Amino acid sequence: MLEKTPLPLKGGSDERTDFSKELLEVALEAAHRGGKILKAHLHEVHARRIEAKSEFDFVTNVDHESEAAVVAYLQQHFPGHKILAEEGGASGAASSEVEWIIDPLDGTANYIHGVPNFAVSIAARQRSELLVGVVFDPLRDELFTARKGEGAFLNGKRIQATTTAHLHDCLIATGFPFRAKELASSYLRMFEAFFGQVRDLRRLGTASLDLAYVAAGRFSGYWEYRLNPWDFAAGVLLVQEAGGLVSGFYEHDDFWSTGNILASNGKVHAQMEALVRAGL
Repeated sequence: MLEKTPLPLKGGSDERTDFSKELLEVALEAAHRGGKILKAHLHEVHARRIEAKSEFDFVTNVDHESEAAVVAYLQQHFPGHKILAEEGGASGAASSEVEWIIDPLDGTANYIHGVPNFAVSIAARQRSELLVGVVFDPLRDELFTARKGEGAFLNGKRIQATTTAHLHDCLIATGFPFRAKELASSYLRMFEAFFGQVRDLRRLGTASLDLAYVAAGRFSGYWEYRLNPWDFAAGVLLVQEAGGLVSGFYEHDDFWSTGNILASNGKVHAQMEALVRAGL
C-alpha cells in the first residue's frame, strides 16, 4: 500500500471516505498485532523488565514490544505519516498532515499486577480532525472502532451512548490523578460531589476503555485529570461517533492541551460539568 496524499477536510468526497476506510483497516490489524503480544506475555510480566518512567508511572518491555509491532505495521503501509506513540514519542515526517496516536498498552499498572483490564489504543487524525479510532481489549476480544461520520462499533455491531438524562440513574467512570498527587484535594471534592448524585462510580484504570464503555452505553459518563493524547484520542472519536460529547472541564477548555477530559452521553454533560467545576 502506497502513502496516500492527505485529502481535503471539507467536501465529504467518496475518495476521502475510502481513505479513512483504508486507515481503519490498517489500524485494525496493527491493534491485533499489539494485542497479541500483550496477551501472550501477560503471565510472564513479573519475570520481565519493569522500569519507572517517572514517579508512580511505569513501563514494561511488553509496552515496547507492542509499540514496535504497531508502529512497524503502520509505517509499512503509510511510511510518510507522523507517529506519536507513548513510549517512542514523535517520529515520521513532520510535514505530514496525518498523524497516528498510539498507546501500545493502556493500563500498564493493571497489566503489571495481573488485573485483566488493559487495551491497545490507536487513532489517526488529519491536522486537527480525528478520522479513525480503535480500542482493542485482547483478553475479552472486544474491538471498538470508529470512523469520522460513520458511527461507532463493537465487533462490527453499531453502538450508541445511553439516553439517560438524570445523573442518579447513571454509572459514571473516573480515573485518579496518580501522576499528579497534588491534585488529590481537588479530585476528592469532585468525587464527593459525584458520589452524592450518581447511581455508582467505577475506576477501572484504563482511560481508553473507559471512553469506549461510554460509547457502548456501559457508562453514561467519565472524567479524569491530566491524560496524555494517546490515552484518549481513539476513545474521543468513539464517544463522538456514538452520539456522546467530549470536552474539557470548562466549556472552552482545550483537552488536547490540558488532558482534562469530561465525556458523557450528551444528556448529562452539563450536570457533570457543574460537579467537576465545583471541585476546581
